[in-house]
Amino acid sequence: MRKETLDAVFSLLPKRNAEFAIRRLYERMKQQVKPDAFQVRWAEFEFSGRFLRGGISDISDLATVIISNNQSDFGISLLAARASSGDLSAGLMEWNREYESFLWFLPYRFSDAQGKAGMRLRGLLITSDLFGEIMELFNSSANLTRSEKRTVFQLVGGLELREAAEMDEVTYETKRAQTKVACGKLRCTGQKDLVRKAMGQLVHVMSVSDSELKHSEPAVAFADSYLHDDMQLVVRHHSSGAILRYLVGGPIEGTPVVMVHGMMFPVILRGIARFLERYNIRLFVPIRSGYLESRPLGALFERGDLVELGLREIAYMVEEEGLAPLPLIGNSLGGALALRMALEYPHLFSSVILLSTNLARPADNPWHEGSSFYKGMHDLKSDMLLFKLVNLEYRKFYSKSETCRHILSTHFAKSKVDLSVLDGRYTGYAVYDMFASTYVSSIVGIAEDFRCVMTAEQISAEELTVPLSIIHGEDDPLTSAEKVIDMFKAPLRGVQRIVKGAGHFASISHGKEVWGAVAEACDGQGWIVRRGGAQAVSHSQ
Repeated sequence: MRKETLDAVFSLLPKRNAEFAIRRLYERMKQQVKPDAFQVRWAEFEFSGRFLRGGISDISDLATVIISNNQSDFGISLLAARASSGDLSAGLMEWNREYESFLWFLPYRFSDAQGKAGMRLRGLLITSDLFGEIMELFNSSANLTRSEKRTVFQLVGGLELREAAEMDEVTYETKRAQTKVACGKLRCTGQKDLVRKAMGQLVHVMSVSDSELKHSEPAVAFADSYLHDDMQLVVRHHSSGAILRYLVGGPIEGTPVVMVHGMMFPVILRGIARFLERYNIRLFVPIRSGYLESRPLGALFERGDLVELGLREIAYMVEEEGLAPLPLIGNSLGGALALRMALEYPHLFSSVILLSTNLARPADNPWHEGSSFYKGMHDLKSDMLLFKLVNLEYRKFYSKSETCRHILSTHFAKSKVDLSVLDGRYTGYAVYDMFASTYVSSIVGIAEDFRCVMTAEQISAEELTVPLSIIHGEDDPLTSAEKVIDMFKAPLRGVQRIVKGAGHFASISHGKEVWGAVAEACDGQGWIVRRGGAQAVSHSQ
């Protein structure tokens, strides 16, 4: 890295501080720090040893990836194997000779969905590199060498100095001298004092693995229970103070695409992995404020308009991940919101894709089961209090699986293909339990989305500077394809796909065609209209 670049980066600091920072940076680069040195691998267990969930948390950017399969990561698999072997207790610390790391099981207190408190264990995998970063974090001015950090690590892990010397193929006297120097640099009176101090600092990894999850429990539970085969949950602390929660699925090297979700997004994400893999799509789905929430109503609204906040969080995520510019999908109620976002943040997106857009308008057919519902909601939209009270009443009913089945079956009664999706024909899982369990913690976001879509001025796509694609089920009972196409006309046309025989959940019932069309839209292909396999290409404006 050029010195001129570093001088510019640290130019805001006083000269002396800038010189120190640059010198330390060069020293750290010479140490060849590995990227995974900042990663804390952890897993949570019942005292019986039963695995609950795991995660990888980063001590540098405070991001956490939730791991539901204990065999999908070597470190979490290591913790799970030790927990299942028996004789598990709070405070257990055990050296693993194969990986030259130690496992540490600490108790923590939790509360379940009913508020009942209990105790569990969180296992932590402490590697030499991670330990070294923790020591650097709290003792940067001590200037410990890599060898000195490793010796302290081995002592904390329970090794005798002779064992440590044999492991590193150095003499006992070398290890003894490193211990003495480390004691001096850290102002410790001896080996026991050194271990006590290091242990006290090491507790920090427990807080790193826990801090962001406290605000994300419903999202964590949802991802664990329903999406463990399809997507991973990432929880990241943003410099603005926002807690970013987003689901990620598909090949790591796939084409990145971000989605503004709608109220029924759990339905279209379960079973999505095979389509993302087939079409090489890396899908990011930020969970917007108001959805899968643990925060009280007052705390949610004190930061301003929830819909605007949610869109801002998506922008934060795109910037944090370094994804821009990338395609933006708006699904269902998220369709209109995606257009709004593309107009507000044009530099972040290369194209917009409207997928099964729901305009939340009364149906063309007044006898349609959803028509009276949307008409009633439209009548209420000007009365904010009454609007919210109605949604809160719905919350009571949606929380019960059987009632949820009745409501959704009634709403989609005229769409046999959507009923088949709800009943689990395409994924092997009926959605009613899943939707009931997530609706209660998402009611505020759902209500705000309805309010925004129903009350906001119609968004014009005429000012879009990127291609607009429309993918829609021919038999969507909520909003017709014709209405979406007629309402959103953009200067730059992308892919248009009207999926024959598909309803609102086209991306599940007709996944190959829908996600294939998404892949085409991402590739920037022309305006293509297909019905029932026939293809016609119309002119582009």
